[in-house]
Amino acid sequence: MPEISPNPGAVRARVSRLLVLLVVALIPILLCVALGRYEAERIAQREAALASTFIVGQVVSIVETAQSAAHTLAPRAAEACETLSPDLTLKAATVPYVRTLNILYDGRFSCSSAIAQHSIPANGLLDGHVPPSKDDWLRIVNDTPMVRNRPSLLVGVAGEAGHGVVAVVDVQYLLDLLHGAAPLTVFRQAELRVGEGTVLREAMALVNVRGAPLLADVQKRMSGATIDLKIYGRPERINEAWGALMLRYMPWAAAFSALLVWLVRRLQQSGRSRRDQLLRGIRANEFHVEYQPLYGVETQRCEGVEALLRWVQPDRGATRPDEFIQAAEEEHVIVPLTQHLLKLVARDVATWDVAPGFHLGVNFAPEHLSGEQLVSDVRRLGAAVAPLGATITVEITERTLVCNTEQACNSLLTLRHEGVNVAIDDFGTGYCSLSYLEKFPFDILKIDRGFVLTIDPQGKKAAVLDAIIDLAHSLGARLVAEGVETQVQRDYLCARGVTYIQGFFYAKPMRSEAFMRWYRANGAHMSPDPHMTAGV
Repeated sequence: MPEISPNPGAVRARVSRLLVLLVVALIPILLCVALGRYEAERIAQREAALASTFIVGQVVSIVETAQSAAHTLAPRAAEACETLSPDLTLKAATVPYVRTLNILYDGRFSCSSAIAQHSIPANGLLDGHVPPSKDDWLRIVNDTPMVRNRPSLLVGVAGEAGHGVVAVVDVQYLLDLLHGAAPLTVFRQAELRVGEGTVLREAMALVNVRGAPLLADVQKRMSGATIDLKIYGRPERINEAWGALMLRYMPWAAAFSALLVWLVRRLQQSGRSRRDQLLRGIRANEFHVEYQPLYGVETQRCEGVEALLRWVQPDRGATRPDEFIQAAEEEHVIVPLTQHLLKLVARDVATWDVAPGFHLGVNFAPEHLSGEQLVSDVRRLGAAVAPLGATITVEITERTLVCNTEQACNSLLTLRHEGVNVAIDDFGTGYCSLSYLEKFPFDILKIDRGFVLTIDPQGKKAAVLDAIIDLAHSLGARLVAEGVETQVQRDYLCARGVTYIQGFFYAKPMRSEAFMRWYRANGAHMSPDPHMTAGV
């Protein structure tokens, strides 16, 4: 059989199906990867949100504590330093977080709980920025005169007569807060800015946050200033969380992917074109041949067989012959399918041992009869059966029309000259019963099973069946009665001169090995087998 080359449309369809399967397989995997990444980032963001809420809340609490202490002294801010200094010192010593309390007036710290009556210019402390004395304000500075090179948080409140009270908070409280709530082991960096001053980082570490995701960015207005907190994530920690999520959920995604691929594959197979299914079945060697013996009435032995193609798909089981034959004809795959049948028959008969003159019947569709390949295909089969001394019978079905009757006639005449028999199959059930008798040369007329079933159990005449038999006799054709199932049918047909009988009454279709076992046991002289009935 020549190699079957799929048409470009079939190739494109196959590629499209494979691409669909690939996409379906990747969707759960990619979703798992994307959702895992999203969830890992969400976990990091939730951790940062909790940390930022705690840090900002604590900063507000520290500022409010310092403001409360400053507000208690604000009404007395204009008093003389020697009067106010003891109270400043006492308040600074008893209020949490506050290191010193200072009176700010006219750009100078005129009184302090730490340096008493020494007046200090405020410009250097405030980096040249002197806030208005009538408003509350916040600012982180790099150092103070009392503690050099150590940042501090200044909390200022408005006092009397242009005076202000400034509480100095040790920034170590804020750094400890950053360290405890947003450690560098969890986050890349946390940056806290209060007002317009210095940005605080844990241990003042200058960590490069380039490429690090910003997980939290919180601003809170307080006392005319903004508390601004930014927390950056550690990409490697997010990747670790991502990897852990993948280990947990990827097996489920892979299983779901496999299930989807299986379901889509099943849908593709059920929706695949019949042409593709048939060609795939040929390539996958899903077809096999069964042989139904032909009983010679005169010789009372097996005179031949009819080769019947059967299709069993691994995923769908057996398909009825009338279904796939019709599909093959409609999809124009019947010629490759018949060529595949001939190849299977040639392989089987190579192991046979039958009597000379054994008939081997093969059905050919109208499309095959109309083509130029018929003669060469039958000749190849003839070469395979020649060592057995067997005779090939080309069976013509009349259920569909032969388009090129001239080509078909020429081919059949050529084959008959070479010793091939021609039989008209299913006579009387198709479109062209009588016209076939005129157009095509033939040797055998096969009576359809439907007419055999009209034989009455009491042996009454079957008028149409008798007419067909008489017609065949008048034309000098041999007769094959198909579908014989009972002794009454057999006796009726034999009495009217039918040449061959085929049906379950004598033998059912069998595979090659089973047929040869049956032939060795029954082929020489056949007798009805009570188990070979339609009811079995």
